[in-house]
Amino acid sequence: MLKLFQMLTFGLIQVCLVRQGEVRVLEKRGQFTRVAEPGLHVLIAMWGAGEQVGRFDISKVVKGPTGRSIVQPRSHVDVISTRMQVDDYPSESVITKDNATVSIDAVVYYRVVDPKKAVYNVQDYVAALQKLVQSALRDQCGQYELDELLTSRDSINGRLQIILDEATDPWGIKVDRVELKDIDLGQFGHILAEQRAAETKRRTEITVAEGRKRSAVLEAEGENQAAVLKAEAAKKSMILDAEARQQARLLEAEAQAQSIMRVRQAEAEGYRLLRQQLENNPAAEDILRLMQIQKAAEVGEALANGQATKFFLPADINNMFGIAQKMVDRSK
Repeated sequence: MLKLFQMLTFGLIQVCLVRQGEVRVLEKRGQFTRVAEPGLHVLIAMWGAGEQVGRFDISKVVKGPTGRSIVQPRSHVDVISTRMQVDDYPSESVITKDNATVSIDAVVYYRVVDPKKAVYNVQDYVAALQKLVQSALRDQCGQYELDELLTSRDSINGRLQIILDEATDPWGIKVDRVELKDIDLGQFGHILAEQRAAETKRRTEITVAEGRKRSAVLEAEGENQAAVLKAEAAKKSMILDAEARQQARLLEAEAQAQSIMRVRQAEAEGYRLLRQQLENNPAAEDILRLMQIQKAAEVGEALANGQATKFFLPADINNMFGIAQKMVDRSK
């Protein structure tokens, strides 16, 4: 339909349709005039003397026959995409700080923010960005050793993003993100795998040795603690036993004291009752004297029953028998 309209106007007027997410650069006699935003634009062509859509050389990153990414040149491209573009650039050979050669694939996320700069300030911004990525990869990754390179992807990605964004700013391109997609170690992969296996084995042996050492220390501490607890238990047992014996002796002494006190109280009560009975008895004095002599005889008997080799008799044993005879006579 648009071509038919152009034929009817004999090429004096051209209709340009720009889709969303795209722009076109318009030129007049080879000079930049304006950027055609998304929508329908009517151009006064005048057989090449008016506005025309500019055509440029802009490459494209595609998958090659072997599945690897390649940069494919394109000519007379009249549409500039302003959408986020994701280019998976071909793997680049990089020599690390410790002279290890590895292949690195990088993925770059970028947008064209100024179409005029993108087509006039650089020849083929896609190919130029690919060369810039190669140079930045070699420069940044070459500052790391192989082990550090594998563990420092985040810092490398951030550094590459800053470097590429600053370098492409004059081209009207905004680099939003850079990712190291794959790091092919080649022959160094086997060496690194062996090193990691040896390191893992070494750490395992160290862990096992430390575990055994810790177990022996804990076992010795446990035995020591058990011996201390056993000694403390024996000590407490001896203390409790001594305290029990002491308490038993105290209770026994108290019981004996109470028994003696009760005996003495009973004797005192007996003496009191006897005294009441003998108050009006004429033979009271003789009875008391006889009881004293009898008590002395009991003491002598107790001494005789012991291991002593001597025997004691009351000094006035004759009086004892005389007093008894008198009491018999009075009773008659």
